[in-house]
Amino acid sequence: MARSNFFKFLIIMTGISLLFDFQKINLNSMYLLVYIPIMKAVYLLLNIPLKTVFLNKNISYILSVILSLITIGNVCGKLGIQFELINVCKLIVIIVGFTILFEKTFQLLIQFSTEKNLITDEKGISWKKSFFIIVLGWVIYLLPFLPGNVAGDGNFQLIEYFGHAAMTNHHPFLSTMLEGGILNLGKHILNDNFGLFLYVIIQLLICCLIYSYCIFKVSTLGINKKIGIYFSIFIGFAPYWSFVSETLHKDGLFIAFFALFITSLVMMSVNLFIRKRLIKKQLILLTVSALLVCFWRNDGIYMVIPSIICLIFVNKRKYWKTFTCSLLVLLSVYVAFNKVLLPALDVAPTEKREMLSLPVQQTSRYIKYYPNEITKNQRQVLKETFNNSTKLGELYNPNNADPTKFNLKDQFNVKKYINIWIEMGLRHPFVYLAATFEGTNAYYTPWLLAQNFTWCGAISDWSKPNFLDLHYITPKKLRSSFIGFVNGVASLPFINMFLNDSLAIWLGILMAAFMWRKFGFKYLIPIIPIFMNLLICIASPVNGLIRYSGCVVFAIYILLTYYFYVLKFRN
Repeated sequence: MARSNFFKFLIIMTGISLLFDFQKINLNSMYLLVYIPIMKAVYLLLNIPLKTVFLNKNISYILSVILSLITIGNVCGKLGIQFELINVCKLIVIIVGFTILFEKTFQLLIQFSTEKNLITDEKGISWKKSFFIIVLGWVIYLLPFLPGNVAGDGNFQLIEYFGHAAMTNHHPFLSTMLEGGILNLGKHILNDNFGLFLYVIIQLLICCLIYSYCIFKVSTLGINKKIGIYFSIFIGFAPYWSFVSETLHKDGLFIAFFALFITSLVMMSVNLFIRKRLIKKQLILLTVSALLVCFWRNDGIYMVIPSIICLIFVNKRKYWKTFTCSLLVLLSVYVAFNKVLLPALDVAPTEKREMLSLPVQQTSRYIKYYPNEITKNQRQVLKETFNNSTKLGELYNPNNADPTKFNLKDQFNVKKYINIWIEMGLRHPFVYLAATFEGTNAYYTPWLLAQNFTWCGAISDWSKPNFLDLHYITPKKLRSSFIGFVNGVASLPFINMFLNDSLAIWLGILMAAFMWRKFGFKYLIPIIPIFMNLLICIASPVNGLIRYSGCVVFAIYILLTYYFYVLKFRN
């Protein structure tokens, strides 16, 4: 081992030891089983030669420091480490060690991707074969849960549709009408259970068509047929997509529509940047899929608009009129629907409190830790803003903003609240940073166990519409055993890694950083929606809720194909 690598090895292993020490992990009884393999892995990693500097050192070290801080932040937050001088020194050593480790890992990942390109001259898998594989897996998942599943939000949407609650756009109106309309049709044909079954089958087929189409389209870029088959098997048999696609609620279709938008964006980018052409059919599909994303999630507009705006300026603005028209159609339909049609139908918009989850969490944490530093004016504004401002500190839950968010009054002066929010943040900025990190870290910490959608495997009791007779026709023991088995398999380390949305985010960051430096900003356009979704997740009320971040996993697999294609044909 070279001298420089030897010192790096010592720093990394010291950092790992200190991290174990912070977590009170005693390796005396399992030293050979844990520490020795880690030492060997680090040694091998440091001694793999880099043929060149693939990722700009400034960028790679910045990303490595960020990931190190995230790793340490999770440990400090869970263990409540006191920031005394000795602990600060230990933390610095850990951060330095992990930064070195992550930086080398990033470089090696990019080196490996450039050497082992997956793009060949093969035609890939047909959509029919992909469709058959996915349907087979999903039917196996559906049989123990006949007539289908209903999530809590789906229950509430049914309550709205059947007139037992005022219709709102809190849960997107179109998804509510589709769910309720199909269930109501089945209810009149046979009974309530058949209505649920009818909706589940229709949603299952729509989602399956979308995923098989996406796999087929990216496979035409030159993906080996076997990879297309493996990909289809994974989508068909992983609970991540199987459960969510056969449960009555809005998220199953949204995740599929997001996948369709990303695929359309990828194919559009390939044709514009590599093949130097524009296909009008792709433009129509891009616009339609963008609208579907917007209509099935209230914040979907923020995920699709930035990429379409960027397309206006690519290729020396050659197609600026075309993409401007697409943007105008998208905005016109979206605005007309939300500002004209919904008010005409007396459908209430989503509450403004939904946009204030993060500020409210920061305010609540400030009140909890610094109650004596709130000024008279701030107390008055808080009193005008919240139903019970004195209880905010007690209601504060680091991982869930709902208890404090629902304490907001229906009517209050947003400007006055934002003013005192800024004042308090300037006085104790670290309180706001801590509230943000503790309430969002599950979306970008790749070391956490990946979640899946097995919670969808139920007819939820939350807001259950008792006026409908929805019940399983299969025994509970069968359903419980099936979910237990699926959870066990999905939790296996190797499989779980491929379901990890936080890891998917970091793959997206790494791909974007490399392509930006090597080929230019325009190649990032298909990845922008991933980052926009991350920002939306950070502003969301619940930490690590898979419903918010689950759309990125399939999208990243599509983007990896795009990444390998760009590498091959730009190089």
